[in-house]
This record gives sequence, structure tokens and C-alpha cells, in this order.
Amino acid sequence: MTLLVLFGIFAVTLYTGVPVAWAIAISTLAVIFFGLVPLPPSWFAQQVYGGADSISLAAIPLFLVAGGIMNEGGLTRRIIDLADDLLGWVRGGLGVVNVATCMVYGGITGSATADTGAVGSIMIPAMVERGYPPAFAAAVTAAAGTLGIIIPPSVVMIMYGVLTNTSIGGLFAAGIIPGLMLAITFMLTAWWVGVREGFPKSDTRPTIRSFSKHLLRALPAMLMPIVVLGSMLTGYATTTEAAFVAVVWALLVGGLLYRELTWAAAWKVGIEAVRMTGAIMIIMAVSTPFSWILTVEQIPQWSADLLSASGAGPTVTILLILLLLTFVGTWADLGPSLIILAPIVHPIGIDAGLAPYQLGLIFTVALGIGLFTPPVGTNIFVVCNIAKVGVNAVTWRLIPFFITSNICLLLIAFVPGTTEWLPRLLGF
Repeated sequence: MTLLVLFGIFAVTLYTGVPVAWAIAISTLAVIFFGLVPLPPSWFAQQVYGGADSISLAAIPLFLVAGGIMNEGGLTRRIIDLADDLLGWVRGGLGVVNVATCMVYGGITGSATADTGAVGSIMIPAMVERGYPPAFAAAVTAAAGTLGIIIPPSVVMIMYGVLTNTSIGGLFAAGIIPGLMLAITFMLTAWWVGVREGFPKSDTRPTIRSFSKHLLRALPAMLMPIVVLGSMLTGYATTTEAAFVAVVWALLVGGLLYRELTWAAAWKVGIEAVRMTGAIMIIMAVSTPFSWILTVEQIPQWSADLLSASGAGPTVTILLILLLLTFVGTWADLGPSLIILAPIVHPIGIDAGLAPYQLGLIFTVALGIGLFTPPVGTNIFVVCNIAKVGVNAVTWRLIPFFITSNICLLLIAFVPGTTEWLPRLLGF
């Protein structure tokens, strides 16, 4: 009865257009007021406060600010210029440049939407101007934008670490190899499509002089993820401290070195960071009592017992987890999906033999694939708005990227070394 009320009211409120955070809160309060859980309303307030009272969550607004300053301060454009100089002469090279830029930019923002919007606003018009189909330019940006949550730092990994009590530094270390693996497969996919369809390429090959010039201009921006990740992975800084380092670095480079960051741009970055952080923190806060009720009602254990009774072995269980996460990711926003599923799926995955960091990357990549999968892929709507093309046209162009990303997801799920080797090497 408790679960029927909890999920029933949650579904009804969502269907009627209530925001996700309030739908979670209303369904949890309903369980309390109906007397299904013998707790006073003050318990809900205490749990909400405790859900937001985490120093690790303070890293989220800092990384968002760092990414915004990077874009407004001219760092993104310099990275694109360097990548274009190196790879623009390849057939379909601007698609490869797009992925490479998203990879570096994602190593700072930690947000897929920010990565897609910032890189797409520059790369999509540039690709269309050089003769690339607008739908392809939008598709490669939508797929590559997901690298923002896979290559550390990652807002999703921070949320997952807080929800499941998993080391965030270890998750960041675990995300490096899968992130590079996805980036390389996306680059190869963009190149293959470019060769097959005869996309244009630059007639100018890189020279030592041009490469040195672009490298010198982009080096301060490219050093940023190295400094930030290096400070965390070597133990010199916590996640939140490293996020502060990212903001300081972005301010120094964008404001003092490049001199392109204005007060108006800084204000815009701050407003956007506050807006995004507010949405994330409210959901994280109200999810704490929601998850507590799921745990007390033994939903994870019940689900695990149901799988065992059905005769599903570890391999089948892992495949079911992948299908569930990918399906939910296509229909629901990433944050709510993570908050609702993590308390249930995490213990099931551990029982099936998945390692904690491996399971965290499965969550991140599978839900990330949902960001560029219709019907509710957030990244698709972002790029369609920039490229001024229809969703159907972009969806067809995304099929090769969807296939290659799912191959990478299977490797992460069944080859533990892709996620466990580096954290073990670094002592996590």
C-alpha cells in the first residue's frame, strides 16, 4: 500500500505537469500524512535539509561557473581552433573536431547540456557554413555533448556518489578510460560518415608554425582539466576544492590572460549557474526522504529476490539493468532518473557482481545515451534549436552514434578493467 501511494501519486502529479521536485515531495508527504509510515512531518523537513547538506554538492555550482567562464572568456574558441588546425583537413574533419572539443570542454563543465549548448553554438554554424548537412552537424554535437557527464568532472557522478555513498574521486578516475573510449568511437564514427558521404575537408594541412601558434593560444585552456583532475586524483584537493581551483583558473585565463571576460558575461554565467544549481539541489534534497522510504520498504531487496526467483543469472541481470537505464533515460530527465533508480538498482547491481565504480559508470553512460535518444532526449532539442532542423532528421543521423555508444556501454558492463583499473592504480 505504501508503494502504491508513493508511486501512484508521483505518477499522477508528473502527468498533470507538476515539476519533478514537487512531485517527489508531494508523494513522500502523502505517505506520511496517510499514516503509512509512522513518522511526523518534521522528519520530512529534517531529511530534506540533510539531503542538501553535503559539501560534495557544493562542487556542482563551482564546476558550472568554471564552464561558463571558459565559454564566455574565449577558451572554447581557442580549443576549437587548435582541433581544426590538427584535424580539419581530414574528410569529415569538422565532425571529429566537434567531438574533440566536447571532450576537452566536458573535462571542465561536468554538464552535458552546457557542453552541447556551448560547443554547438560555435561548431554547428561553422560546419553548416563549410557544407556539412545541418542534421549531421546537430547529431554529432548531440552525441558528443554527453561526454560532459562522462569525462570527469561530472555533475552526474557527484550526484551518484552522494546518493550511493561512493567515492566521488574514485568515480572521476573510473570515468577517464570510458570517456576517452567513447570520444574515440564518436570521432571514428564522424570520420566514417564523412568518408562515406564525401563531406568537405580543409585544403590546408597543419604546419609546425600554425600548430605552435594555436597550441600556444589554447594551452592555458587545455591545462585547466589537467590541473583540476590532477589535484583531485593525487589527493591534494577534495572534489569541492578542485572545483574552486577550476573557477580561479578560468577567471585568470579568461579575465587576465585572454581579456575577453566582461562583467556582463560574468553576471550572465552566475545567473545561469544559480538557476541550474537550484534545480539540482531541490531535487537532491527532496529525494532523500523518498529514497529512505524505498529502502525501509525493502524495494531493492524485493527486486533482487524477484530476479533470483525468476532464475536470472548475473549476465541477464546486468543486461536488464542496461535496458532499464537506457529506456528510462530516453523518457525522463537525467537527475530524477538517477535519484529514483540509484537506491533500487545499486544493490541489485552489486549483488550481480558489478563493482561500485563500474556500476556508477554504467548509470552515467546509459542515462547519457538517453540524452540523445528520442523522444525526450534533451541534447536533441538543444541542437535542433541551434541548427534549425527537425527532430526526425537529426534522429536518423544519430543512429551510428547510438550503435557505437551502446557497444561501449556493453564493454563497460562486461569488462571491469575499463572502470576499475585506474581507480585501483590511484589508490581509490
